[in-house]
Amino acid sequence: MSIKRIGKGFGFKKSKQKFDRFKIAAPKVIANNSLNWFLQGFREGGGRTDAGKWQRRQPNTRRNEGRALLVNTGALKRDLQVLMARFGKITLGTRNIPYAVRHNEGTTDRLGRKMPKREFVGNSKKLNAQNIETLEKMLKDIFK
Repeated sequence: MSIKRIGKGFGFKKSKQKFDRFKIAAPKVIANNSLNWFLQGFREGGGRTDAGKWQRRQPNTRRNEGRALLVNTGALKRDLQVLMARFGKITLGTRNIPYAVRHNEGTTDRLGRKMPKREFVGNSKKLNAQNIETLEKMLKDIFK
């Protein structure tokens, strides 16, 4: 009795190749999606993390005139970037802005002044849901 091959098989090799490409592409897609999500927070005045909207500036200060919160020169916003995007680890942050941590975490500066917490990068349930949806779409393309 001989064994007959029916069809083209299960396509494991092709699926594995697609999954290998997914492992390279997915972190970059999620990292860029996340970066854009947090950059939108600068335009909206926060609210892109679970910490909520940013605390407003004190009224009647000259710095209130015509600009968004956390934007003086725009250096912080421009320096926010994807630092690492690998399968299993994605890191967003800044490289050259020493005051970024004080703004994001609301710590005290060198002169003892308390900075309000204006979290521009952090946990976000909405972003996580969006990223999961993106990953599910990418995985469906592999196994269809």
